[in-house]
Amino acid sequence: SIILTLMKDDKTMVKEAASVAIGAVLGSSHDINSTISSLEKSIAKNMDTKEELSVQQGAAVGLSIAARLQSGVFRTHEGLFLINSALKMAMSGSQRVQFSYNDFLWIALDVENGDAGLNEYLEHAYLEEAKK
Repeated sequence: SIILTLMKDDKTMVKEAASVAIGAVLGSSHDINSTISSLEKSIAKNMDTKEELSVQQGAAVGLSIAARLQSGVFRTHEGLFLINSALKMAMSGSQRVQFSYNDFLWIALDVENGDAGLNEYLEHAYLEEAKK
């Protein structure tokens, strides 16, 4: 897709915008599980701490959009890699970037409605860890 190409662009502003837009693509997918698996590497690449801060933040905003459009999508086996990557970003690097990922985690884990979202995520995380 053109957005995946734009996520690798040389211009920071283009990468940032594409990182936000990919969240809308993900969030509006009818086959979310296969869409996550096909996009997660590209999204994770723009979440890397070696990326420009604005690109890292753009990825967080994109993930937040996806989480709003597809409630619970990151509390699944398929969403585990991206939410785990977001947890790492929420604890490292620039404070501005950390805040962006904290916002995403708040939405993805449905914190405002209690701890059920966190528990759902933890079940998948424990199962995944037990496989190792």
